[in-house]
Amino acid sequence: MDPDNRRLLRVSPEDAAEADNIFDMLMGDRVEPRRKFIEDNAVYVDVKNIDA
Repeated sequence: MDPDNRRLLRVSPEDAAEADNIFDMLMGDRVEPRRKFIEDNAVYVDVKNIDA
């Protein structure tokens, strides 16, 4: 990691639980919640040459 760009963030148990829920949604067997998450959050990603 670049020392100039490191950040220290406080993490609570609630954050870990939410991260676990998101991980399960994205890596789980159910497609529809994953598709909805990707569609809802795609507007926040600046993608160029995705197929390059």
